[in-house]
Amino acid sequence: MFEQRRAARAQQVRTALRVLCAAAPLCFASPPAQAEPSVAIVPLGFQVEAFRGPEAYLSRVLPTSDLMGRDKPAGVERFVAVWGPGGGAALFLHNGEVKSLAWPPSDAMPPLAEAPRGALPGSRMQTAGPLTVFLSEPRTDYRHGALGDGVEAGRVTISERQPLGGYQTSARPVPVKTDQVGAGTDAVFEDREPRLADLDGDGTPEILVVKSYRDKGSALAVIGRREGAWTILAETPPTAEPMRWLNPAAVADFDGDGKPDIALVRAPHRDGVLQLWTWDAGKLTLKHEAAGYSNHAFGSAALDLAAAVDLDGDGRPALAVPTLDRGSLAILSFKGGVKELRRFPLPARALTGVAVLGTGKAAHILVGLEDGRIADVRP
Repeated sequence: MFEQRRAARAQQVRTALRVLCAAAPLCFASPPAQAEPSVAIVPLGFQVEAFRGPEAYLSRVLPTSDLMGRDKPAGVERFVAVWGPGGGAALFLHNGEVKSLAWPPSDAMPPLAEAPRGALPGSRMQTAGPLTVFLSEPRTDYRHGALGDGVEAGRVTISERQPLGGYQTSARPVPVKTDQVGAGTDAVFEDREPRLADLDGDGTPEILVVKSYRDKGSALAVIGRREGAWTILAETPPTAEPMRWLNPAAVADFDGDGKPDIALVRAPHRDGVLQLWTWDAGKLTLKHEAAGYSNHAFGSAALDLAAAVDLDGDGRPALAVPTLDRGSLAILSFKGGVKELRRFPLPARALTGVAVLGTGKAAHILVGLEDGRIADVRP
């Protein structure tokens, strides 16, 4: 009798559940997959000492290199390159998750050439179409050491491939025109990588580089081509004190007014004042600023500790940047001012880089940490 009553009761429960699910067919269905905000560690078999985001020259040429060979994932265009003495890897998104494609350990650091002969040692070039831009003329008369070695650049070199005229069946060398822009005797370019951005929309990018004056501190200089010659078009006001540096963060239309904005951090080792400058009619105008952020560690050559990220798909990106102590990653909006949307504590302080893979709710923000790990932040 007891077994009969228990079986009958179980049948009643099953019947009741079927009735409920008939009224609400999704009662036992899994909810739509949607990543919750999180911070995880990307599994790698080595400690990372160098980090290059998707816009870096090395990351852009990586897919055609022998490091990836035939293992390049199909349909992937954006990679983050990371390496250290124990190995290296290309990081990319696959089915919404961060994957890695390793390459073997090598004594070559970096694993691919990042600048031509004659470039500032340890610097990185950038390219856009026929243009190749790099820092040159090493100088040691500005001993700040913010970037590690006390050697800075006296010039920015711009090489431009020229079109081949006429018709010829045999191979011909491509002519190259080279120009240089000097910092002057009272300043140096205290930087490691020029940044290219078409600020005026004429199809030729401008060059952004940090210019440090011996007596006035650092400014952001915009170099552009006017009437066939490359020259400094504009600068932000210097930081006012000698040996007081600034570091560019990202270039994008952050506030949606149709004009390119340049985010930078003044004195990232001390004050950490994030500023947003806009380029309008050939001039730089300060729009917003807020203290409490840093995109550089003193003595490090890693400059890319910030990145633009579009989290809602509206075309107006936010900025991912570490806090002043580099212990957390902040997401900042510039719609109507500087507004911190969220803050993510990191497992260790940010050091080697910040880069974004994906957009909207599928975005992953990768942060290179000072303990050699890579954090994967899902905002």
